Amino acid sequence: MPLVYSIFVPHPPILVPEIGRGEERKCPATLAAYRALAGNLAAARIDTVLLISPHAPLLREGVALFQDEILKGDFAQFGMPQVKLAFANHQPLAGRLAKELPGGVLYSGRLDHGTLVPLYFLREAGWEGKLVVMSMPLADPEGYGNIIRTVLQDYSEPIALVASGDLSHRLKEDGPYGLHPSGPEFDRQIFEGLSRDPSAIKEIPQDLTEEAGECGWRSLRLALAVQQGMPKVFSYEGTFGVGYLVAELYQSSPLPQWARQCLAAYLKTGTTQGLTPPDVPLLKLRRPCFVTLHKEGELRGCIGTTAPYRENLAQEIEHNALAAGKDDPRFWPVEAEELPALTITVDVLGEMEKISGLEELDPWRYGVVVRSRGRTGLLLPRLEGVNTAQEQVTIAKHKAGLGLNEPVEMWRFEVVRYFE
Repeated sequence: MPLVYSIFVPHPPILVPEIGRGEERKCPATLAAYRALAGNLAAARIDTVLLISPHAPLLREGVALFQDEILKGDFAQFGMPQVKLAFANHQPLAGRLAKELPGGVLYSGRLDHGTLVPLYFLREAGWEGKLVVMSMPLADPEGYGNIIRTVLQDYSEPIALVASGDLSHRLKEDGPYGLHPSGPEFDRQIFEGLSRDPSAIKEIPQDLTEEAGECGWRSLRLALAVQQGMPKVFSYEGTFGVGYLVAELYQSSPLPQWARQCLAAYLKTGTTQGLTPPDVPLLKLRRPCFVTLHKEGELRGCIGTTAPYRENLAQEIEHNALAAGKDDPRFWPVEAEELPALTITVDVLGEMEKISGLEELDPWRYGVVVRSRGRTGLLLPRLEGVNTAQEQVTIAKHKAGLGLNEPVEMWRFEVVRYFE
């Protein structure tokens, strides 16, 4: 998939130093995080950025995409007309999206501040690629995200998605719309969703979002739907009564790509001899890992170990990728024809830490290992439908063939999940 990076960023013009004139320094965490993510995007040599803005022309039904050959704008509305930005439009992609997305229309005009603020920091970081700008859909952002994912699969160049949006505008009495209890509560639910279960974000009640006075909920939901990832919140501040959240939603990794390469070679030729792993420092270390296969959202295979058994992580992934495809006793062996429909993730496990009780577990942060009578059960963290430590341990016991009330020794471990 050409989408290699996805981020969510705020768009207050006051962050632009020429406009803030020192006031931007009251948001040091936001500035630092913004520049870090912009630097990551530029370093990844992204050819094209698809930017979703809640301040581009909003349609009751559908979305607008800019069609001009050069997309440009300035900050004249904020007293700085000399701060101008211009980028080449990826017109074929814009046209394709306008055709494929429900109610998609092409539009000519100047860029809004929801677009210009992220672009300011991208240019500052040295990014100079092509741009596609799309308005935020008011309904069914997940549906739009799913279609965008399908469209992007037909392109070969690296693409990044930037979802622009502020959180609540009702965090303080002296903020833009005053203080409302729904403001801090909405921001809390967004932060918690990104930190624990991103699927919960779309379930936030709409009346809460309206009372909170937000403008980023839908663009965030769209970005999360385009590509599943392991979101990481870089910063959150509400200095001026508006929630500024900077988060990395998805980053492509060579680890699951290596797993796919190994599995594909084995299914097609019966061997992995001659394959060379990517030159990634992490792959040269000794680490345990799990390789997980999904097909159309359903588990298709998962094999791993809690301790490293091979010379390095590259070999560990190679072994577990083949085992997940052909040796998981819960499934028939994967066939070569299934490969395009598979999604692959690699979980790299941290150190095992012995614990004494459920209170030391968090099913979104830690995996768990239970042991008794020579039997062992393991459950990874961040699994859909597993929301409590009790549920986590119960499932791990069941996998080990242990009784529900049987005493066990327990260990917890953290996991970094890598996506294609």
